[in-house]
Amino acid sequence: MDKVRICYIDDQSQAERYRKRLSRAEDLECQLITPPLWEEIANFEKEPPDLFLIDYELSQKLPDGSARDYRGSTLSAELRSRLPDCPIVLITRESILGELDPRTRRELTQHMLGCDEIILKSMLDEHLEETQYLLLSIARGFRHLHEIKEKTWNSLVRALEAGEDEAATLREASPPLQEGQWIVTEVARWIRNVILRFPGILYDPIHAATRLGISVESFLNEKVQELVEPARYTGVFAPLEGRWWKGKLFAVAQRLITEMGIDAPLNQAFAEAFSRKYGIDLSPAVCIWDHTPIADWVCYLLRQPVKIKNSLRYYPDSRPSIMEHARVSFRAIRESSEFDEALLDAEGAKLLTQIEALPDPIKEATSEQ
Repeated sequence: MDKVRICYIDDQSQAERYRKRLSRAEDLECQLITPPLWEEIANFEKEPPDLFLIDYELSQKLPDGSARDYRGSTLSAELRSRLPDCPIVLITRESILGELDPRTRRELTQHMLGCDEIILKSMLDEHLEETQYLLLSIARGFRHLHEIKEKTWNSLVRALEAGEDEAATLREASPPLQEGQWIVTEVARWIRNVILRFPGILYDPIHAATRLGISVESFLNEKVQELVEPARYTGVFAPLEGRWWKGKLFAVAQRLITEMGIDAPLNQAFAEAFSRKYGIDLSPAVCIWDHTPIADWVCYLLRQPVKIKNSLRYYPDSRPSIMEHARVSFRAIRESSEFDEALLDAEGAKLLTQIEALPDPIKEATSEQ
């Protein structure tokens, strides 16, 4: 596969170190340049890179020798207007964005900064391989979409490598089509910030595992992964941690359950069927509130399995109705600083006082011992 060319725009002293770290990937070529003058931006149009990586804090040297500080988002907006099909990632320090969780950072990229992703500079030190993969995935995804000549619904379905059933559900996720056509930037945002982000059409590891009634560790077991491989998403922007088509995943699990002659709900039968077939015991999905199996949902805030009866519906975003609704566990309600009671529905708000008064099942179990 051709190398991905990244244009890294930064004027900080540690920029060269970050460039070298990124360039350790064999299929990634990173060029560091100082912030360009506005009249120099046109040079990018002649031979655009596969991705722009722009520092959030920039200082532009002017012809008279003075300097002008400005935000990378300003340069990002100018580049987006000139090169709409080229992805733009802003890079910054934790002190600029604060200790924001990934969901909040994603909201910022979509609504405030006009770029496609924000990464922290610490990620290049602490999670280099994951960051390299992320940048490569974004760059190659945009390239793939850009190279599609006829930007129709059918060509988009092929880019997602979706079958007929998957295409039907994708239609219900409000794809950004205008008279049957799409543009790269909008459809890339839809794939990454809707289809890959919200559970319902695709599942990430925690949702896939929980819906099968098993732990993430068990889901990542080599034999389990071999079994569910036909359900793996391999289309554009496929994340490093993986995604699985919900319908295909359930179909694979149900075939195994039927083959083993078990009559029980999928999340209760899968582990038993797998054990019978392969002689491998899988650990169950354990509820974050009472620490007993079998959890059947995922807490939106804690990203841990939870039983529906130990959680409330939560409305943290405007996900399409085809996606599964969010739930917040009693544990998160009691302990998470991110919990916002304003995001509960009327029924949940009425139950809030009762939930806060509930005895903690974990503390009770500990005291009995």
